[in-house]
Amino acid sequence: MVMTQVPKSFELLSGDDGLTLPLMAIGAVGVIGVATHWTGVDHQEMFKKWNAGDTAGARAVNARMLESFAFETGDENPNPLPSKAMMNHLGLSVGDARLPMGPPPSGLAERAAKVFGNLQAARAAASR
Repeated sequence: MVMTQVPKSFELLSGDDGLTLPLMAIGAVGVIGVATHWTGVDHQEMFKKWNAGDTAGARAVNARMLESFAFETGDENPNPLPSKAMMNHLGLSVGDARLPMGPPPSGLAERAAKVFGNLQAARAAASR
């Protein structure tokens, strides 16, 4: 409804990685995200498929990112803890979160590695 009441120059961006595809269905044109730091190529692919009218393909790409979305938004480890763990896993030395968040809990680095490994495996499977 809102998108029908704004000027054509108005662009809606998702602020939640996991809601990007549903928001595109009502006119969103992109995302300002967190998981996009490691799912950027997947988001680009999803946007290309969506813009080409391949909604099934866009949904499939979105599905392979769901674990990343859950990882970066969980109540157990609120952001920025998971995103910093992922960046550190990817070799981008961003350090730990400052107080009051403090250092990451035990096992978060391993979980980041698993989430990214699963994403890479899903990418490889999709390209076959």
